[in-house]
Amino acid sequence: MITKHDHAESCNHHHHAGHHHHGIESHMHDDALVCSGNRDIIGDLETIKQNLVGEIEILTRWIEEMSGIIGHVKALVECDAPVTMISTTGVDITVKEMVGSTVQISIVAIVFNTNAQSLECRIAGLFDAL
Repeated sequence: MITKHDHAESCNHHHHAGHHHHGIESHMHDDALVCSGNRDIIGDLETIKQNLVGEIEILTRWIEEMSGIIGHVKALVECDAPVTMISTTGVDITVKEMVGSTVQISIVAIVFNTNAQSLECRIAGLFDAL
């Protein structure tokens, strides 16, 4: 069964019963909620990094507004840039640098006093904003 939940105002994703965002997982460790996710994004590395900083700031404010306590929020940005394409039509070989490459983003949030489903929604929204 697919349901739409509305427990977080920015979460408009559809989910199968059990509530899980693709690529985002949560579990409890002692009293802390550990929420992590990964996403591949195609685009300019510098733009993605700048946007990610802003989105982490928004996530931080949201956690504080929900009376959560941040253990830490970390993001890892990996990129296999520059991407070079080598091609031929059988006559000449062309070597071209490709603008916009795949950037892998990993996020881990360790938070106290926060709802897992809401945090998963916020992280999904963060990825979508990039």
